[in-house]
Amino acid sequence: MTNIFEETYNTIAEAKKAYKEATTAEGRDAAREAAKAAEDRIIEMGDIACKVWRAYRNSRDNENEILDFDDIIWDRDVEAITTCMKENGIKAFTYSCRATDAVETLWLFKEAGCTIGEMVEVNLRKDFFGKGYEKGHAFRMTLN
Repeated sequence: MTNIFEETYNTIAEAKKAYKEATTAEGRDAAREAAKAAEDRIIEMGDIACKVWRAYRNSRDNENEILDFDDIIWDRDVEAITTCMKENGIKAFTYSCRATDAVETLWLFKEAGCTIGEMVEVNLRKDFFGKGYEKGHAFRMTLN
C-alpha cells in the first residue's frame, strides 16, 4: 500500500537537497517545482489529507518514529482522518494534543476503530538552543 505522505516527504527532501546543490536559477526553479507538485497532490485530496500531511511532515521533521497529532482534531474529522490513515497504510500514530477535550477525541478515535495503547514520549519541537527536542507525552494508537 502506498503512503502518499511518506512519498511526498521524501520527494520534498530530495527537492530541498537538489535546491541546495543547484548551480543555476533553472536548477533551483526545477527543485521548487518538484516540491510544489508533490505537495499539490495532497492538496488535491482535500482538507483531511492536508491535516494529516501537516502532522506527518512535523512528525518526520521532529524525528518521531510514527505520526504524531499534536493539535486539536475536531470531532467531525476523526473518522475521515482514520480512514485517510488506513488508506495510506498508516498502522499507528500518537496523539499528544494538550487541549482540555483531548480525552474525548481519544474516545472518538476508539469509536472509529483505533486501539488506545500506552503513553509514550514524543519530540514536540527543537529546544530553545536547537540541540535537541522538547519532549511531550502522547497516547499511542493503533489502527484496526
